[in-house]
Amino acid sequence: MNSLKLQMSVQWNTKWRWHTGLSADSVEWCPIETYRNVLVCGTYQLDNSQDQDQEAKKQSRLGKIYLFVVNQNVGDLSPVQTLDTAGVLDQKWCYHTIQSNPVLAVATSVGCVELYRLENNGGLSLNLWTKEEIGKDILALSLDWSTNKMLNDPPKLVVSDSSGSVTILTVTENGMKKTNTWKSHNFESWIAAFNYWNTEVFYSGGDDCVFKCYDVRVPDAAVSTNRSHEAGVTAVRSNMDCEHQLLTGSYDEKVRLWDARNLRKCTEETDVGGGVWRLKWHPYRPDTVLAACMYGGFRILRVDAQHIDVTCEYLEHESIAYGADWAHIENSLVATCSFYDCKMHISDVVL
Repeated sequence: MNSLKLQMSVQWNTKWRWHTGLSADSVEWCPIETYRNVLVCGTYQLDNSQDQDQEAKKQSRLGKIYLFVVNQNVGDLSPVQTLDTAGVLDQKWCYHTIQSNPVLAVATSVGCVELYRLENNGGLSLNLWTKEEIGKDILALSLDWSTNKMLNDPPKLVVSDSSGSVTILTVTENGMKKTNTWKSHNFESWIAAFNYWNTEVFYSGGDDCVFKCYDVRVPDAAVSTNRSHEAGVTAVRSNMDCEHQLLTGSYDEKVRLWDARNLRKCTEETDVGGGVWRLKWHPYRPDTVLAACMYGGFRILRVDAQHIDVTCEYLEHESIAYGADWAHIENSLVATCSFYDCKMHISDVVL
């Protein structure tokens, strides 16, 4: 591994383990202040309960969303709610309430985006508010909110899908509406994400190894295209604390740091020892990143303007490392999940 520099002072201590039943691929902590101990885990699995003619029928995908309330005095983990859905490919909480409620957006295997309100009616529960179909016979693969740094009114979502397209949805008083769709990639559009400092700008990455930048005011095409990734582009994440800092991850096992003002060439790249699926900046440490590295487990990275260093690795999962997120609290609490072994872990990370 090219740049693996483990700092032994970083400690990753597992506190809870939980079996998710179906294959787990998404974990997200609620960022709303009153609800920062709320965690969701999403699952996705092909339905093999009945024989299907694959040429005649779409293969059915099952999913569940598990809602947890995690307190330090919790003994064994147990969800406070379980929702049956289509397969869950991605989930993101809005960083601001909408109509006074925390809102969770979910990308599903039937090409829909679903919005759930977190409500407290004698106990916390997620309740479906609205949903919007992105397209027929496709999977919605990833999504991102425009509101992570600033409260946009109305909030917007960018959604990527298995046809290679990206779509902007505007959240209205009564639901969602499509603003525009771009045909972005020749194969799956694995990831789409906003520039949180300028939400007119968003990005996409595809299985065609292409990384693109768009401006919603240019409705017909990307404003820049980069082909430097050596495999599919699977992760894009803007830094909410450092303007112009942007990370991408790829199946080529590299994390790349970009200056968003010049996307012709990355400023730094590092091999992290596994295909990168998700990247999450620490909510209180602008130089610290959590990475889900698929067949390489999970990593913590330290990032500055010129370097990306791997400072810790977590190898206690036994399958593909897909979901990862920091809790939005001062102490570094991390949720991770893995696919075929159906496991979710919650850990303390001492940085």
